[in-house]
Amino acid sequence: MFKSLRCFRKPSAQSFEHRLNLEARSRGAATLKAAGAELNGDVISLGTGRPSPEYFPFLKMSLDFPTSPGLFEDRLDYAQSKSIGKYDIEEKKSTFDLAVSLNYGYSAGSEQLIRFLTEHVDVVHNPPYSDWQCALTAGTTSAIDCIFRTFCDRGDFVITEEYTYSATIEAARPLGLRTVGVPMDDQGMSSSKLDSLLSEWDPFQRGGRKPFLLYLIPTGQNPTGVTQSLQRRREIYAVAQRHDLYIIEDDPYYFLRLGSEKVTTPKEHHSLPLAKEAVESFLHDLIPSFLSLDSSGRVLRLDSTSKILAPGLRCSWMTGSAEIISRILYLHDATTVCPSGLSQLAIHTLLDEVWGHEGFIEWLIHLQNKYTQRLNVMLESCETYFPPKICSWKTPKAGMFHWIKIDWRAHPLAPSTAKSESETMLEIEDRIYSRGLKMGVMCCKGSAFRADGAHGCEMFFRVTFASASVPQISEAIKRFGKAICEEFKINS
Repeated sequence: MFKSLRCFRKPSAQSFEHRLNLEARSRGAATLKAAGAELNGDVISLGTGRPSPEYFPFLKMSLDFPTSPGLFEDRLDYAQSKSIGKYDIEEKKSTFDLAVSLNYGYSAGSEQLIRFLTEHVDVVHNPPYSDWQCALTAGTTSAIDCIFRTFCDRGDFVITEEYTYSATIEAARPLGLRTVGVPMDDQGMSSSKLDSLLSEWDPFQRGGRKPFLLYLIPTGQNPTGVTQSLQRRREIYAVAQRHDLYIIEDDPYYFLRLGSEKVTTPKEHHSLPLAKEAVESFLHDLIPSFLSLDSSGRVLRLDSTSKILAPGLRCSWMTGSAEIISRILYLHDATTVCPSGLSQLAIHTLLDEVWGHEGFIEWLIHLQNKYTQRLNVMLESCETYFPPKICSWKTPKAGMFHWIKIDWRAHPLAPSTAKSESETMLEIEDRIYSRGLKMGVMCCKGSAFRADGAHGCEMFFRVTFASASVPQISEAIKRFGKAICEEFKINS
């Protein structure tokens, strides 16, 4: 499966079949796809309903890609055009073509793209056990739904950070799952609070069995922007070992580190030695992932193309032990089948045929620099337009989000209402949100990300520096600052 030889000198993963739910244990490989394993070059298949490529009404696809990712500035000065035909494999022009990509594919994804991603994971994460495997998903949100359906039964609890990705909460709820949030600090989820939660769990008082599935976003956490240190990751992994947790590492912002902008390439075409030096430095500075710490095979890592290539591709990848990956792929066979073949073809052409591994890392360095520029504009605007006695924040080290704390108790409504503290906070939060809309800016309410459904007593707003243009970022913060000042009766 395209791994380096060093992989096979490592031990095998521990089995986590005991954590699978009844649906997953009952599900097997799709009958017709399993039969396909019997095919070889001498067998003529009359067994599957795969249409003949000659009847696909697509003859050729042409795409232009930037050949120098570190130099790309939304222009095609260095573009490379790639023309992909229907029968390029047969004509020995490429290893992937329209005839293959437009037909039914493997539930794990195309061999061509899986090879590149497996090599990428081997280099970047180097999992400590031998039987790990990569597989494609139809985006991380789809993967999370599949994971819940593989591990959890109705009534189960899923452990998350105190504030977490709202789509994860929304995926859990219809399945009858409940999320329980672990308090966070400047380093993310508290390992000691996690340990206490599990050690003191009372199934009768809680109304459910002790949770075993831990979902977290360790880098540039959505929504708080917090990044876990290596020490914190080791502490959480140790707790997971102690309580036999299975970890879902959702890490779409892993490569989007933020800080002072780093110029890693000159304005003209750079030489290969400089590219190698920049790539090695970038990889060296990455905080090791949970996957890279996973000595027992209890981590399922989710990587996303949405934040580093394009969200409309709906094609991402997961990495975990072959045992767990195979169970999720059985579900893929009966649901998504496989991610879009055209998306796989486009991604493979870009990553493997145009950029290669070094070029991919150069692109990630480019994104890091660009998002750092945007964050700096947002931070400067926050300093200029937000009232300092009302608003506070910590600078994110990765990701796309800035988490603003609001001292809602200073609001004129706070001391005069007879409502509970939580109700008052939510009312003021809604007033700020609504006034922001009237001013022409939309920000996300922090309460939408509360994991356990309780709204707590602190108020936050999540703002992103990823989508709006640089001038719009400054203007949006100006408008939101004005909305806050008007709500709190402050002369701006």
